[in-house]
Amino acid sequence: MKVMFIVYHDLQTEARSQEILECAKKLGDKTILVSYSKPKEESNCKCIVTGNGKRNYIDFIRQSIKAIKKENPDVVILHDYYTAVILRWIKKHRKNIFVIYDSSELYLEIKRDSLKNFIAGHMNYFEKKYLKFADVVISANIERANIMKKYFQLKEIPIVFDNVHRIDDSYNLVECEKKYGKFFKKDTFCIVYAGGIFKQRLTLNLAKAVGELGGKYCLIITGNSDEKEKKNLDMMLKKYGYTNVYYLGFVPRSELRYLFRKADISVSIFQQDTVNNKYCASGKLYESLFEGTPVLTSENPPLKRLCDEKKIGVSTSNFKEGILELEKNYDFYYKNVISFTKSLDVKDRIDILVKNLREKMKNKIV
Repeated sequence: MKVMFIVYHDLQTEARSQEILECAKKLGDKTILVSYSKPKEESNCKCIVTGNGKRNYIDFIRQSIKAIKKENPDVVILHDYYTAVILRWIKKHRKNIFVIYDSSELYLEIKRDSLKNFIAGHMNYFEKKYLKFADVVISANIERANIMKKYFQLKEIPIVFDNVHRIDDSYNLVECEKKYGKFFKKDTFCIVYAGGIFKQRLTLNLAKAVGELGGKYCLIITGNSDEKEKKNLDMMLKKYGYTNVYYLGFVPRSELRYLFRKADISVSIFQQDTVNNKYCASGKLYESLFEGTPVLTSENPPLKRLCDEKKIGVSTSNFKEGILELEKNYDFYYKNVISFTKSLDVKDRIDILVKNLREKMKNKIV
């Protein structure tokens, strides 16, 4: 059986795409990857690179359809709404192909107030109109799965494949100590937030909360940001005289692992302004937990559910109180994190997904 995986994400950094590729390889005898990005390592599959290795959406779509025509796969796995127009083409021209659609994001309504959002709205239109024709849909958590079944008029509830990611990259301890050791003092409660500086991720709210707690607390922010957002953070820190908040920018995954492991707690927070944000599916939260680090989260339903059920952190809209609660009862949350992560098998998740997909496919593919 020939399986084609079509994805418009960076296979070097995007963990979910890497996992779906592994699923594709286990699902069929021959695997073909179509993307602008190649995996970090040799992946035992045929790679069709679009856009000369760079993001070029038009070429990505064109090359994807060309690849389907040439390779004639039995199964096509499409990833996120970037590929929704390809789903439309398959259902019009290759009805015999079994289509699996993986949704890691959930954008239901997009305001077309810029060129970027106009293009996104176009993709969203095709997803809404054609997703019901996919043979199987995969969602990132149960909350999203329930919403998607109703919104997209699906016959069945999507298969849930959570973003339970772990960083396995090894880091150079000596180099990391040189770069970051100064932040982790014995008398300082250290907090790591890997979401960058974005308004919708409440970064400034978090920074203000830690700033108000004073010098015995430290916030390290990593991840991407644009100059405007960075300037807003700098202005706020200067205005209030906070000296315990540090923005490090993008750091490699191996070094992020070190930061998670050394921190007292990590943070996963989102606004509740859109469906995608409200029902977030954060992989970095799990990456932190696998390093034995409790979490502070906002009250978004998936995050609150995890904190309430597993007691691995605090879900609250008052970040200052949440930090103090975690500090006060640290041993309780730490022990629960260790117990919870021991119950998770990252690799087994992919095998379970493969098994579920084969069950769906057995009556449709000979």
